[in-house]
Amino acid sequence: MSHQSSLRDTVELPSTYRKHMTVDLKKDRKFAVAVQGIFVLVVLLAVVAVLLFDLLPATSWGPAVTIPVTLAACFAYMAVHEATHGVALQLLTKVKPSYAVRFPFLTTGNHAYLTRRSTVIVAVAPTVIWGIVLVIALLTLPPDYLLSAYILLTLNFAGSAGDFVEVCVVSRQQRDALVKDDGNQIHVFVPGRSRLAN
Repeated sequence: MSHQSSLRDTVELPSTYRKHMTVDLKKDRKFAVAVQGIFVLVVLLAVVAVLLFDLLPATSWGPAVTIPVTLAACFAYMAVHEATHGVALQLLTKVKPSYAVRFPFLTTGNHAYLTRRSTVIVAVAPTVIWGIVLVIALLTLPPDYLLSAYILLTLNFAGSAGDFVEVCVVSRQQRDALVKDDGNQIHVFVPGRSRLAN
């Protein structure tokens, strides 16, 4: 109990910890399928919601305006999404995160070992923060901007599919586990002997 309550984010792995597992959300088939499935499900729900409830009013913008504006907003959002992960990481660990472009994705990594709680906070921070901002935008923006805002809101949740899967993986680990997400793989460390040699 006392060990768990004193567990903190750290830049150095405690000497008693060993690697328990490594997860690659892109290369491990079951995780990749889960990420893709969540993405598709969110997009389908967003489309169905528009069709069933007629959520979006008519716009005076034609496709020649709507498409480039929406694409630019999506690219900007992806950068802001990763930056939000990075800011959350730096606030929790005081360690500067690393960013990488792996077309068509941007990734954020860190060199610290996080508690399960901190890992979950970092993973969901963009979804929660920008979800709130975009819902407010949908309620306040003029009609011409609403389609783009709705697509961004959908991207906010669909594009966070990997973050949701990471939260599920981390939440299933023992309470005193430490997690390092280097942007490519999620490494889980636990006290004592390694159960899985990766």
